[in-house]
Amino acid sequence: VLGFKDAVFDRRILEDLVMDKQDKLLITNLTQKYVRSLVIMNVQLEHESVITLSEPSWSTNFIKGKGEGLIFLLHGKPGVGKTYTAKCVAAHTERPLLSLNCADNGTDPGTIEDKLNRWFKLAKSWGAILLIDEADIYMEHRQVQDLARNNLVAGFLKALEYYQGMLFLTTNRVGTFDKAFISRIHIMLHYPPFTDKDREDVWENFFRKLESEDDKMRIQESTRSYVTSEEVQSLQWNGGEIRNAFQIAVALAQVEDSRDKKGLILIKRDHIRSTVRMSKNFKDYLKDLYKKDETQMAATKGHRLDTFGSKTSE
Repeated sequence: VLGFKDAVFDRRILEDLVMDKQDKLLITNLTQKYVRSLVIMNVQLEHESVITLSEPSWSTNFIKGKGEGLIFLLHGKPGVGKTYTAKCVAAHTERPLLSLNCADNGTDPGTIEDKLNRWFKLAKSWGAILLIDEADIYMEHRQVQDLARNNLVAGFLKALEYYQGMLFLTTNRVGTFDKAFISRIHIMLHYPPFTDKDREDVWENFFRKLESEDDKMRIQESTRSYVTSEEVQSLQWNGGEIRNAFQIAVALAQVEDSRDKKGLILIKRDHIRSTVRMSKNFKDYLKDLYKKDETQMAATKGHRLDTFGSKTSE
């Protein structure tokens, strides 16, 4: 078989992840330590435990194989970097990322445990980091009258308990979770809404990425200053919205084909402003329709509390 080559990982992308510095350090240290432990364990298995290495693999569990994984729960509103965190960790630790959602596993209580265990075995054999995105459906509160829901949650709980790898779960509805999951999850990180400074950093990351990868385009200085203006910041865009707006701006710039003296395509303020107007109109429409914004609706429904321990601007 031809055409295969070694995977190339960009370990630096973790540096561009916009999140609390202490939380980032915690994730970095824990994941690096866990990966080192896995490498040591594999070496010992290959040598049939003849070699004794410096880092012992100790478990607090009295039952062998139980609770030997490293499970993260990342919760917060959409677009604040939860899924991207798992991708950054995979790149930083030079591990493949196996990303799943409910479509990959289904919601049949009778098969969920077997399906999860199959994915878990694959992730372990590949040395992969496993991501289950939007895991809400498997973790909701159990109710006496809903046996199917109870069996689904119980199957997911059991599979988690015996998983021997690194797993990231993401959700924007942590308020719906069954409390039994608390003891199965090692690290629970809250991602607050972006501050204005966070959004500036996200914009700058995209600007830097474009200019380092495409030597035929340039960001005008007026564009850089515009994304920090009140007109843009008042929309309180998340990371996904910023990415989409920038993609549209790049496409508009390419179509317009306006160039500087060096022949570089210019990304202008107006290319972003067109998306700003559209986004503002849509957000205003939804707020008039529901009489609340997204943060207020999430709190009213008990899905999450975006205002906890955070500020929307700095």
